[in-house]
Amino acid sequence: MRDPIIGKTLLCPVSAGSINSYELRGNILAIRLFGVATVQSIPLSDVLYLRLATRSEVTPSYLLFNWLNFLPHRRSVCPVYVLQTKHRKRLFLKLDGSAHFKLRQAIGRNSEKRARKAA
Repeated sequence: MRDPIIGKTLLCPVSAGSINSYELRGNILAIRLFGVATVQSIPLSDVLYLRLATRSEVTPSYLLFNWLNFLPHRRSVCPVYVLQTKHRKRLFLKLDGSAHFKLRQAIGRNSEKRARKAA
């Protein structure tokens, strides 16, 4: 049975460092090119982890446009997180506190559903 879409939440808007925006739609993370057209959807059941990214693991081009976010005083305002999927896809997201919390909650809800189905 498919879960209904709970609502849309913009997690990470288009910025100078990223031409993509990331939107949470129920149990799916939608990647939108320039914030307009959806180019990819990632089910939250495919997410392995979400954690803070380090300066050494981002690509040089990402670091070139987003180096400010890796300074100590900026990491507390809008840190960069890495989201790893089962298919080895890695996304780098600049999330403020509320967006990070909403994404963590959605991932947690999805993992609870997987655990109940497995039992």
